[in-house]
Amino acid sequence: MKNRQVLFPTDFSETSAQCLNTVLPFLSQGKNQLVIVHGAQRKRKSLAADKVAVQEAFDNFASACPLLKEIEFEFRWDFKVSRDFILQESDKVECDMIIMPTNGAKGLDRLWGSRTESVVRDAIVPVIVLPIGAGLHEINKIILAVDFADVSCDHRLLPLLHIADQMKTEIDVLTINRKESQLSRKEKLHRKQLKYRLEEFPHRFSTHFENEVGDGLIKYAKDHQASLIAIMPHDYHFVESLFHESLSRKMIYESPIPLLILK
Repeated sequence: MKNRQVLFPTDFSETSAQCLNTVLPFLSQGKNQLVIVHGAQRKRKSLAADKVAVQEAFDNFASACPLLKEIEFEFRWDFKVSRDFILQESDKVECDMIIMPTNGAKGLDRLWGSRTESVVRDAIVPVIVLPIGAGLHEINKIILAVDFADVSCDHRLLPLLHIADQMKTEIDVLTINRKESQLSRKEKLHRKQLKYRLEEFPHRFSTHFENEVGDGLIKYAKDHQASLIAIMPHDYHFVESLFHESLSRKMIYESPIPLLILK
């Protein structure tokens, strides 16, 4: 992935700084532009005092991320609901991707997870959901989960292919709980189209069976030491109907492996 504008939402927490520190080496490899975004709340009597507080919070955040000095970046913020501000900035034509952290599903950590899920649902650009403790600097295998119902092999695949090219990694195209004999001829056509689109990249086609599909996807990725799971849904509701649960929600809350939602 090169010369892309990437949005990174932050709440200025220590967790967010840790996550950004794992992202910066990945972004610096491709001369990408980073936009750090923050939706602030009014907390004091004076607007000027609130503005100063936001700038001080960002300065402290930036000091915890020394690699920021080695990459082109800018800081954008406004007194808005975080989700709305993230989507506003990501809707701009220059934005190519959002990278967001998630804390998991326990206690207060679920609040940031739900915010991430909301952005994943409504964003019009690809979103990488990065679990705390995970990184992007060493991607050695990508799992691409598909069902072949309507494979789009053009613009939606490009972020995945850019990452695969940059990291020189293998793409494992995974179908959950469906044998080849269960695919319709149209689905087999889509599978062939995807095969031709991936012909310049190391890849293979695999099938895995599990009682719970979300669990199966995570288990397969762990067993095969994947570094990134990519999902290419028709739309957000398709993801839920395909997996008979909110896969996005499950992955956001439970996956220890970074998740790429292709839009």
